[in-house]
Amino acid sequence: MTAALLVIELNKKNVTIRMATKNDLAEAIYILLQLIPMGCVTTYSDIAKVLRISPRYVARVLKKNKNIIAVPCHRVIRSDGKIGGYTINGKRIDYFKEKLLKLESLGNNICRFKLDL
Repeated sequence: MTAALLVIELNKKNVTIRMATKNDLAEAIYILLQLIPMGCVTTYSDIAKVLRISPRYVARVLKKNKNIIAVPCHRVIRSDGKIGGYTINGKRIDYFKEKLLKLESLGNNICRFKLDL
């Protein structure tokens, strides 16, 4: 993973500019996920393009998500339109992802949300 992202930290006395760490990238991914409306999905690739990182890195970060309510990682699917995997606390539960998406869409078609920053 090579990220050319910079983090700008501001406080009352200083401005610090530094290279993004893995934690910074994870936080950025989680923030982007919170932009996806209920009943909609985006892809690992869309998130990766915005942050200029690998889609596989996005998937690895989401696999470690410990707060599935605040960080809706189930709203991220594969580029080919397939649902993809879903892991909670290290246990793979793929069917749960599809159930969450159907529940959020209230029986309507799931919309495709395009992240384009």
